[in-house]
Amino acid sequence: MTSQPVRNNIVQQNKKKKKTKVKPTKREVIRKAAERSKKKHQEYGTSKLEEKFAKEFLDKLGVKYQYQYLAEDIKRYYDFYLPEQRVLIEVDGDFYHGYGKLYEQMSPMQKKNNRVDEIKNQWAALHSIPLLRFWEHDINKNPQKVMKELKEWINIYTEKMIIDENKKKRH
Repeated sequence: MTSQPVRNNIVQQNKKKKKTKVKPTKREVIRKAAERSKKKHQEYGTSKLEEKFAKEFLDKLGVKYQYQYLAEDIKRYYDFYLPEQRVLIEVDGDFYHGYGKLYEQMSPMQKKNNRVDEIKNQWAALHSIPLLRFWEHDINKNPQKVMKELKEWINIYTEKMIIDENKKKRH
C-alpha cells in the first residue's frame, strides 16, 4: 500500500512539470510572418549547377546578371536575368526536368516541373522577354555550344540597344 501513494506523488510531480503552451499574440504572428517573407527564396536557393553556370559563362563574359529573378504575377523565379540585355535564363537539370523523356514517362515531380516551365515560357513570351534554356548535359559536356549561344544573344541585344539608342538621339 505504501507504493501506491509514492506512485501517485510522482505522477502529480510530472503533471506539474508539464508546461502549457501559450498562444502567440497577433503581433507576434505578424512579425514572424514578416521575417519569413524577408528571406530570399528560401525554398529553392541557388543550385550548384546555377553557380557553375554563373562562374563559367556569365562571369567570363562580364555580363551583369541577377540571380533568382522573380516574376511576381506568376510567383515564379527564373534562374538568371540579364538586365542590360533584357534576357531571362533558365538552367535545367537533366533529371529534374526529364530530359529525353516523353511526358507519359516522367515522374510526378518531373511533370510538375514541366508544367511550371511552360508557365514560365508563356510569361516570358507575353512580356516580350527572350528566355534562354540550357540543359545540364550541355553545360557539363558541351560548354562551347552554350558559350556560343550566349554570345550570340548578348551581341544581338547589345546591337539592338545601340540601334535603339541612336534612334533616340536627335540628328
